[in-house]
Amino acid sequence: MGIPYFLSAQLDGYQRDPKGDSGALEGWIGLIFFNIAAWVAILLLDIVLLANEFKVPGTPHHILQTGALTSVIVAASTIVAFYVGGMCFGEPFTSTPSKPATTLPPFATALIAGGLKATLGFSYVLLLLSATTATKHQIELLVAQVALKHFGSAMALANQRLHQFTTETVTPATY
Repeated sequence: MGIPYFLSAQLDGYQRDPKGDSGALEGWIGLIFFNIAAWVAILLLDIVLLANEFKVPGTPHHILQTGALTSVIVAASTIVAFYVGGMCFGEPFTSTPSKPATTLPPFATALIAGGLKATLGFSYVLLLLSATTATKHQIELLVAQVALKHFGSAMALANQRLHQFTTETVTPATY
């Protein structure tokens, strides 16, 4: 069972060329601590914010936090669905020394990237809306949430881009 490129492009590169120096240990640390752990923390913070801090239905805060949580769930569900689906259908999104990984279909990449951008946007608007009325604790949670979402989104998009740039032939625009 391999690691698909959309979870760790670095580990996917190692699977493609196990003899190469792509930093397998570094890839595992990045996958577990900086990718999966960041998104678990983001998901948990979104749930805590919705369940405890912005729990009054119909308020702008509740609506925005619901949008933020829904967007994370869409992106995470897409990743999980393609990971599990890939395991059932011969791991097309995982490289081996004999075959490069197939890229996700455009709609899946759009669901992931769009969900990550949407959740960040909802959290920004919620932070700005709450800046003068929220408690110190709520502001601290929202600031941490925005920071984690920036970091997590950058990691996810870097995996998409790194895979493209290391496996696809790109024709220069000036050619």
